[in-house]
Amino acid sequence: MKQKAFYSVLFVLLVALLFLSPVQQQFKIFKFKPLAGVMVATERPKFQLKSFMKGEYQNQLDRYLSENIGFRELFVRNYNQLMWSLFHKSNNETIFVGKDDWLFNDYVMNHYKGKAIYGFAHNEEEMTLKMLADARRLQTLQNVLEKYGVSFFVCIAPSKDMVCEENLPVIKENERESTIRAIDYYPPLFDSLGIHCLNYSDYFMQIRDTVSYPLYYKSSSHWTNLAATYMSDTLIRYMEALSGLNLHNVSFSEPFMAWVHEPDNDFEEVLNLWRPIETNEYPYVNVIVDEDSTAIKPRWLVVGDSYYRGFQYNLPLDKLFASHHYWRYNTTIFDDPLHDNTSEVDLLRELLTSDIVTVLYTPCNLFDLNRQFLTNSIACLCDANGMPNPRVAKVLSEINDPERERYRQEMLRNQEWLESIKEKAKRSNISLEEAMERDIDWLLSQKQAK
Repeated sequence: MKQKAFYSVLFVLLVALLFLSPVQQQFKIFKFKPLAGVMVATERPKFQLKSFMKGEYQNQLDRYLSENIGFRELFVRNYNQLMWSLFHKSNNETIFVGKDDWLFNDYVMNHYKGKAIYGFAHNEEEMTLKMLADARRLQTLQNVLEKYGVSFFVCIAPSKDMVCEENLPVIKENERESTIRAIDYYPPLFDSLGIHCLNYSDYFMQIRDTVSYPLYYKSSSHWTNLAATYMSDTLIRYMEALSGLNLHNVSFSEPFMAWVHEPDNDFEEVLNLWRPIETNEYPYVNVIVDEDSTAIKPRWLVVGDSYYRGFQYNLPLDKLFASHHYWRYNTTIFDDPLHDNTSEVDLLRELLTSDIVTVLYTPCNLFDLNRQFLTNSIACLCDANGMPNPRVAKVLSEINDPERERYRQEMLRNQEWLESIKEKAKRSNISLEEAMERDIDWLLSQKQAK
């Protein structure tokens, strides 16, 4: 009798779930935490007899229904948690599970296996030539910017596959495809060419076995709060030595223990589990900026990968820098109220209004240091013969004009005014920078006419 009742209840629950699923799909009655990760939504296909006869409509509809089924978040997380709890298996094809549940992404795994070069070159010889060309571009850009009082340097962040090599997944020797690594090639070349370089990667390899605090989290691709924060002092001291500016000093609070949180759990998030992977707290610190009234807040432009987030999330950058624009992989822009993408900016003006420009990448991303930033920067600063671009003098005169700068700052502070300029730029199909300059030109002409 009890067994019959059990099966009856189970049957009712199954029927209820089958009924509720399309209702949930349509009306989203129950709210669930969205699944993490990059997902390209599949549109509901339109019925066409031709595609139906070929079976294309059915395949597209199946994909759409699979992605939009009611309670999908619940099903996915239940399945992922079951696979993780029983087999310690990742159902995300970009995340690999190493020893003791350490997580690594496909970028660092390809770097470790020697596969990273093949996204940028066909063989080691071609890769070597490409890296040499990028190094010479760095040298050229550094030398040109220095003429205009802009300090430039490369920052090499550490890499999880190197610092935590003992925790990597076991791979077969025949899985290694190349022995060339940009991290081995670049530092001596930078020294020979006189390229300024702050090499965190080399330093982390020296201290990884002796340091008293964790350098990496199990469930993240990036360095820990302590590692990135403590390294910020080195960063500031390096900037001071390079630029000759007196920057604000930083100090740190006593370490306190806390659970891993954003952005330090990025791998764990994309695995879409119910329970956290990290079962231990980690040490964190707060940053304290001195009150030195003689210190300068420089304008900093950073082009690079997501290791910059270690500074972005853990440092009070507004207290250290007048501006700190971050161009992720020379595409998406962060911490800039005017621009969201590098296609929108006036590159020449950005370079000349910066006090310090940094190219920051981790070793697995060093194979493409250029990403068109070096090429485009040199092209806007110099002509084909290496002579200064005629526009440089014009931009410099505008930058150094206090009246123009006053108008520019007023535009940035006045949101209504700024929005109207954005509309003008859109209507005229010009950059926001050019629209601002046109308005400033008009304001100055009106003032002179009075």
